[in-house]
Amino acid sequence: MYIRASPVTVGIKKRCTIISNLLNNAIEACEKIQEDKRIIEFEIAGYNSQIFISVCNSYDMESIINQKQKFITTKEDKLNHGIGLENVRRTVKKYDGDMRISQENERFIVSINI
Repeated sequence: MYIRASPVTVGIKKRCTIISNLLNNAIEACEKIQEDKRIIEFEIAGYNSQIFISVCNSYDMESIINQKQKFITTKEDKLNHGIGLENVRRTVKKYDGDMRISQENERFIVSINI
């Protein structure tokens, strides 16, 4: 494996916050569906000072609640959950990045350019 990193304006802690929240959400979503249908695709690329991050995962389409691109947790303890995507959204916004969420072909996709 070869990893090449370019200088970026987003600090390592913020990048880790984004990546860990997205991957944790993808893993939790996959745990709710049949094992043979579980898929997580992760992509990260850098160009000049930009970072592109994409996480695509299978999910139970009935368990997602979408309110104007804000997704509500389906966990019982709503007070202590549901902040992962909002943390990501705030971090992306702070650095004038772009975050897109889509659902297609039984896949939940989060794409970030920051």
